[in-house]
Amino acid sequence: MAVILSILLLILTGIILLVLEILILPGLIAGIIGAIMVISGVWYSFHVYGPEVGMYVSLGTLALTGITIYFSFRYNVWRKFSLQQQNDSRIDRVDEMDIKPGTIGTTISAVRPSGTAMFNHRKIEVQSMGELIETNTQVEVVEVLPNKLIVRKYATS
Repeated sequence: MAVILSILLLILTGIILLVLEILILPGLIAGIIGAIMVISGVWYSFHVYGPEVGMYVSLGTLALTGITIYFSFRYNVWRKFSLQQQNDSRIDRVDEMDIKPGTIGTTISAVRPSGTAMFNHRKIEVQSMGELIETNTQVEVVEVLPNKLIVRKYATS
């Protein structure tokens, strides 16, 4: 009785791991472990009960695996575990804004060498050219990159 339970446990756990690998888990680890468990269960049945019972166990295992995978896809089991929301957010590209070299803004955080500054009532990621710029300091745009501005302290004449 214990041998039958161990064979069933090996095969059923292996099938569950295979289905989880196909539907949810990335990385092949669960699939490899599941395949090893299924093969071990089938081999064990051949070894203990002989070729006739082993053949029945292997055919039953193959059928059960196929049925389990079919019904998992048929009833969208993976949707219960998957993320259903879409990410509609987008990052504003600085180079598409109307900010050009020479535009003046004010830092709202320290720029050491990266920070945040306010240009035309918008918070934008800025980077200095190596200098440390304190908060509430006027800065001038030197270069416009797609995701940030290169700035320096504004020299009032």
